[in-house]
Amino acid sequence: MSDNDLWKTIEADAEADADAFNDLTTEGATELASMIRHLSELQTQLGEAEERLKGLKRQINRYTHDLIPAKMQETGLDEAKVGGNKISLATYVNGTMPKDPLQRDIALSHLREIGASDFIKNQISVDFAVSEDNRARAMQADLESQGYDTAAKTWVEPQTLKKLIRERMESGQEIDLELFNASIGTYAKIKGES
Repeated sequence: MSDNDLWKTIEADAEADADAFNDLTTEGATELASMIRHLSELQTQLGEAEERLKGLKRQINRYTHDLIPAKMQETGLDEAKVGGNKISLATYVNGTMPKDPLQRDIALSHLREIGASDFIKNQISVDFAVSEDNRARAMQADLESQGYDTAAKTWVEPQTLKKLIRERMESGQEIDLELFNASIGTYAKIKGES
């Protein structure tokens, strides 16, 4: 919204509800207008700063995940010291559980099949009315047999999944990388010397 549009809105509001502006002095109106302009400028500056931050993050990502690892691998280096900074290559793993419920079930089945069911978390919850405290203490099986609908949530924590993928890849064990949208690569780790 431009400053001109903002002032037209304020004027329209003032005309629509004149009583709300009766106690507003010229000095108060000027101060209010100044505050509104300043807020608008701050919001614009914040948006610009966020865009610059996103751009910096993209550049850092490009250097740490693409340019430096490629150049170090091209020259056969795993580690280097430059200007008081130690640069080394490290492996990263990324993977996510599928969002689609059907694919999520397939992924959970896959983890069970490869013997990784210990990494799966489960959560079961049931809603009760205020007067059903005693029933709330019963076990899930009892609740289902009494006709209550239960909701179950089954998941694998993101960091746990990444660890599992890394460990299985490093040990040569089976895991469906495509199913978990997994990626494994190298990045440059920079550490300044004290």
